[in-house]
Amino acid sequence: MTNCPECEATVPNHDKIPGEVFPCIDCGTELEVLKTDPFAVQPAPKEAEDWGE
Repeated sequence: MTNCPECEATVPNHDKIPGEVFPCIDCGTELEVLKTDPFAVQPAPKEAEDWGE
């Protein structure tokens, strides 16, 4: 397990894979799995609007 970088809540690793994006159960911040051994997450990058381009 690791902690959310935004709210410090415990983030359990339930069969997550690197690159997976999921919300923090406490604050809702979108988190991205960096690696699984040891388990590490970071805030997911914001996707830019493409406005149909």
